[in-house]
Amino acid sequence: MSDLDLLQKKIKELGIGRVLVLVDEQVDKLYPHHLYTLETNIPCEKIIIPAGEGSKSIAQASRIWQQMLQWQMDKDCAVLNFGGGMVCDLGGFVAATYKRGIACINYPTTLLAMIDAAHGGKTAIDLDGVKNCVGVVRQPAFVMPANTQFLRTLPERELRSGFGELIKYALISSKPLFEELYTMDTLTAEAIQPEWIQHCIDFKNRIVEIDPDDRRERRVLNFGHTVGHALESLFAQKGQPLAHGEAVAIGILYESCMANQAGMLPKEDLSRIESLVSKHFPLPVLSAEDKARINGFMKQDKKNNQGKINIVMLKRIGEACGPSEDNGFGKSPISF
Repeated sequence: MSDLDLLQKKIKELGIGRVLVLVDEQVDKLYPHHLYTLETNIPCEKIIIPAGEGSKSIAQASRIWQQMLQWQMDKDCAVLNFGGGMVCDLGGFVAATYKRGIACINYPTTLLAMIDAAHGGKTAIDLDGVKNCVGVVRQPAFVMPANTQFLRTLPERELRSGFGELIKYALISSKPLFEELYTMDTLTAEAIQPEWIQHCIDFKNRIVEIDPDDRRERRVLNFGHTVGHALESLFAQKGQPLAHGEAVAIGILYESCMANQAGMLPKEDLSRIESLVSKHFPLPVLSAEDKARINGFMKQDKKNNQGKINIVMLKRIGEACGPSEDNGFGKSPISF
């Protein structure tokens, strides 16, 4: 069954009468006719938004809500997010809040969205430079299976961004996967194995099933993100934006250093993590002012509790500390 045959089948099963396709301008230029069959068989509208993190804003969400009102979209409608993580985050938030919630379908086209952003129900927009400050957890009605053909048209930087999240999943869940990533010579679309993508999806879905509202166990999926989100906010304000997965990869390295300094992560594991991250990601030089601003952004992190900066810590490659452990969550950063 083709992608579009499956998509049309699921839309009918869900009782959806009308679809809003949300897509960014880059994906729309690459695949302007990809959804043609769907659009000829199911009533569809399309909104094209600017590419990039800047579209995850209250202004952009408001623009979409207003257009949906003008089109008289009702509760039997759905938002179809065709694109990467930004589109899934924004479109999921719009769907979750429009008329107290309508269905959302994610159709990921990037590696990052395939392994992470399209799954789990986290939706959000940014506020005053703070990443994912406003959002809700609402599971999508359906997520299209990963189609690795889309990866062939990804810019190198976007592929590398998804690879940062792939490293995260390996470090928190699978040493064998880490070893495969570690020994990979060159990062290309063809090098990404479907079983790697499926491992990430399966692991995330198991964790989300246990803790759908991100109160305890699910927070392990935020490894690398406390520092990573702060780095995203910092460099966005500096006019030198980092892709999400780039920031996460750098965050992974800093948070691994913290775990080692806390006497948890073995030095040899830290060395291998540093080798893998530095092989694929340029590491920024941070000034004292940068570090102070990063700590300020970290104080706004959504995992924080009672004034403590809660960071996921690695015990070893393939295993992270859970939030109930004394040496896991609740640790503030030791140093940069």
